[in-house]
Amino acid sequence: DYKLASWLGQVNYDYLDRYHFSTSYRRDGSSRFSKQSRWGNFWSVGAAWNVKKESFLKEFSTINNLNLRASYGAQGNDKVGNYAYGGFYSIYNSLDNLGLLPSDLPTPNLKWETNLNLNIGADIALFDNRLIAQVDVYDRKSKDLLFQKPLSPSTGYAGIDANIGSLSNRGIDGQITGIPIRNKDFRWSITANVGHYKNKITKLPQKEILTGSIGQYGNTKKMVEGGSIYDFYIKEWAGVDPQNGKASWYKDVKDAAGNVTGRTTTTNQNEASFYFEGSSLPDLYGGISNSFSYKGVDLSFLLSYSLGGKIFDGDQPMIMHVGSAPGRSWSKEALNRWTPENTETDFPRLSYVTDSWNSIPSTRFLRSASYGRLKNLSLSYTIPRNLVSKWSLSDVRIRFVGENLLTFYGTQGLDPEQTVGGVTYYRYPAQKSYALVLNVSF
Repeated sequence: DYKLASWLGQVNYDYLDRYHFSTSYRRDGSSRFSKQSRWGNFWSVGAAWNVKKESFLKEFSTINNLNLRASYGAQGNDKVGNYAYGGFYSIYNSLDNLGLLPSDLPTPNLKWETNLNLNIGADIALFDNRLIAQVDVYDRKSKDLLFQKPLSPSTGYAGIDANIGSLSNRGIDGQITGIPIRNKDFRWSITANVGHYKNKITKLPQKEILTGSIGQYGNTKKMVEGGSIYDFYIKEWAGVDPQNGKASWYKDVKDAAGNVTGRTTTTNQNEASFYFEGSSLPDLYGGISNSFSYKGVDLSFLLSYSLGGKIFDGDQPMIMHVGSAPGRSWSKEALNRWTPENTETDFPRLSYVTDSWNSIPSTRFLRSASYGRLKNLSLSYTIPRNLVSKWSLSDVRIRFVGENLLTFYGTQGLDPEQTVGGVTYYRYPAQKSYALVLNVSF
């Protein structure tokens, strides 16, 4: 069971349709926390100034709207297990031995995570609303993060739910809409939006926390103060040793004092060093849409894009084994595997002995996340009314709709449109779809 109870109130004030103020307060209670820490208090304040209404801008006919706004407030997050504060037992059944084992530690002091949001924005419209733009700059700081705090294996527990650390997200979002052509028969409008943000860990309860565990690969990320929760922390692929065909990785060379003096390669995966290898966050993301209309014919399409960032492909390794996985499909790259006659390759030799080279999180399967995609397209034709009225109809429209028709991406077999975590593992790709639609109004 899960229950949420809230008391909330809001006050808005407007003066001369020029100055706007608002404030809100809410008190939320969640059944996911114990009675002693169940309630959280959250609030917001905001203001807006309609500059266009001021006398010094009334003479500027090219400016149709100019509005400045700002807000600051706190929001709560209770995204943990439904009974996160309680201790749990799990049923143990092995070889006819039945019993209960403690599986989760109680956390009676667990409380709401708080997100403090500062937003400053502007809205502007020019040239008889033929050019409209919005821009928002934000700074979001989160404290008392709800997270699984790792525990020493000797405790018998992997971790415990806790309020640990803090982080910040700073970024900018913008959108601009233009109408280059607008007359009796033809209209063309275009909209482009762009976003960018950075994530930074500002406080942790310990020096580092390994995260991003997926399937058979283990952890793919490490959190440290000053870093990001989206930073990949994996081993660096060094290719195939041409002498013996074994997979190799880089490892640090250290002096007697433990200082790193250089790097070398190793075919022993346990000796390989871990490195920060970029972020799953894109540098820029957004979309560009166009809409055309001409005498009953309408065409619109949206191109989405993302520039920068990386993806860890957790699917391809499943078909990149070295022959010790009977019955499993193989990538065609295995045709170019290492042999004594083919030593210049990036695919290790085959072996009857299990070799987990392809299940180790390494840059071997780290890909670029930059892509462009024709997200949707719609083409329609509306039959003139004077024709359809003869059949006692008011409107007849034929429309073709397509989704995910084209993808511009450099890595075969991988869907670049992933979650912000940048890891794919048994995830279905976006499907292409087509539809022919007939709309008839009587």
